[in-house]
Parts: sequence; structure tokens; C-alpha cells
Amino acid sequence: MVLGRVTTRTWNRLAPQIHPALKSSNRPGRVHVVQGTTAHPTQVLLLTDTEAADWAAATAAEKVLPADTPGAPGDQP
Repeated sequence: MVLGRVTTRTWNRLAPQIHPALKSSNRPGRVHVVQGTTAHPTQVLLLTDTEAADWAAATAAEKVLPADTPGAPGDQP
């Protein structure tokens, strides 16, 4: 779970196993990634809605089948 700039009440509701709640950062893009009983401070990308949509479309368009998959580019019939 990714928690960024949440209140102590929200933290306690979503990640009660991490006590006390970690302090939020005011720096843009700083979040905590909670996995199990640990929380890791992490830097994430800050994108506008348009930038995120463009990135997702470009990423989906670049997907290529692995070379050992039948029908992959370069396979001979």
C-alpha cells in the first residue's frame, strides 16, 4: 500500500500494524510504501494526468513478446 500525505487517523486505519504512524513529508513525491509490518520511505514520479496517460499509452505500445514465444517478431513460419 502506498501512503502519502495522510493524516494519523487515516494511517492508523489503513496500516495499524505500523505504530506509531510515520510522519508525512511536505516534499512532493515523497510517500511511504507499507508492506507487511514495515514501511519504506520512497520517492515517486509526479505526473500530470496527461503525462501519465501518454506514458501508459507509450508503455503499452512498446510491449514485445519474448523471443521464445510463438509468433514473436523474427520467428520464421
